[in-house]
Amino acid sequence: MPEPRLTDHQLIELSPRPTLAVRIRKPMSEIDMSGLFDSHLPKVYDEISSRGYEIAGPAYARYHEFGPERADIEIGVPLTEAPSSSSPLDQVPLEQIGLSELPGGMIAKVVHHGPYQTLGDAYGPFHDWIHSQGHDEGLGPWESYIRETGTDPDPNELETEIYWPTASSE
Repeated sequence: MPEPRLTDHQLIELSPRPTLAVRIRKPMSEIDMSGLFDSHLPKVYDEISSRGYEIAGPAYARYHEFGPERADIEIGVPLTEAPSSSSPLDQVPLEQIGLSELPGGMIAKVVHHGPYQTLGDAYGPFHDWIHSQGHDEGLGPWESYIRETGTDPDPNELETEIYWPTASSE
């Protein structure tokens, strides 16, 4: 498999962003990211549509924990404002929809170009870049899926923004 192609490395200051999401915790041996997105993301979009919420960006996956034994993943969509009628994600059962938030503060960002299968390989070089900038990585990196090319995308044309909070943003 080809090396991941990473561009546009940045350290940026972000404000927290409200989201509607589901949280999944499973053994690593049971993780199928494509299947999780296919199962949960339509429900999130349906909830957003039925309640009239306004979408503020592309779908994301946030990794609260990812291996070696267990995965704790949040799949969601950013909103323009936090709805008052949704329960917080930490107060609903796993795999149910709730209100969450992508963190603010000093965040490292990079753009990954290419197939989703090479996303995992991007984290090592991105980690090294964060340290080369004099920062330590924080908890809960996430991926925003910014460019897909239709229903049968060319995997080499995909673009994914990877965000990693720095330890100073926690």
